[in-house]
Amino acid sequence: MSEITRVSVKQKHYLDSVALMRYSQSLVGMDGISEAAMMMGTPSNIEIMQNAGLIDSTNCNAGPGDLVIAVRGANAASLDAAIANAETLLSAPKQSSDGASWRPRSIRSAIAAEPDSNLALISVPGAFAVSEARKTIRRGLHAMIFSDNVSIESEVALKQEAKQLGQLVMGPDCGTAIVNGVPLAFANSVPRGNIAIIGASGTGIQEVSCLIAQQGHGISQAIGVGGRDLHAQVGGISTLMAMEALEQDNNTQHIVLISKPPAPDVASKVLQGAGQSSKPYTICFLGGDAPQLPANCQWATSLTDAAMLAMGKTASDLST
Repeated sequence: MSEITRVSVKQKHYLDSVALMRYSQSLVGMDGISEAAMMMGTPSNIEIMQNAGLIDSTNCNAGPGDLVIAVRGANAASLDAAIANAETLLSAPKQSSDGASWRPRSIRSAIAAEPDSNLALISVPGAFAVSEARKTIRRGLHAMIFSDNVSIESEVALKQEAKQLGQLVMGPDCGTAIVNGVPLAFANSVPRGNIAIIGASGTGIQEVSCLIAQQGHGISQAIGVGGRDLHAQVGGISTLMAMEALEQDNNTQHIVLISKPPAPDVASKVLQGAGQSSKPYTICFLGGDAPQLPANCQWATSLTDAAMLAMGKTASDLST
């Protein structure tokens, strides 16, 4: 018997993708449900759900600020139960680990509640991400922007201001970081060690950090900078600031830099900065040709090579 689908759209109801992925998995575990997704109605998410056969143009009219609940299963009763469960998950009080149900609803109230904080993870619709990040850096905190759909012009202006204030902006579209041993967003939990990673790619950071962990080594810091940071218009602002910070980090002894090939002028600035470091670098510009490297830098042609070279190994050591 063929399966059927059901779609529910909650207008103007935002929830970050980490929570939505967790909720989606709980729906898939229900009887009679073969596939489920709870996603914001951004164009990219709509395309993902269309490709999965969960929605089509006739049953989903959602915008970027709307939450889409889409399920596929054996029968109408299973779909009804899944949608009802999704509604319950969305309406349940959000409690902290100590049982408190209160949550700050602004950057100001969050800082008032946790005055020793020095970093904010921002996951709001892209139209609001920069304004929240600006509040963050002006209050003396670094910002990790999980949100995407931020214009490059806004990214440049934000990062230029953050640099003047001495605050690091990771992102936009930064999905992975490890700061002082704490994994953030989609980062993996790995042992602490003396290898740091700077990455424009969250999946690249994940791959390299896991390979290093599998070989018995660990990560001191993993700093995501966002996929456009090494574009000519942005100029590598966050990458260069991350390099400066890691130069001062006593727990870091080796730095891995991962990115698609940067703009030529930006690559030159980054390599010059690496060459002035007292620490060795492994450079991995995925898909690019090996540039002329400073004496303290080595070239990796793949993520596997980057991980192994950072540990003083070669790819052949993976099988030993």
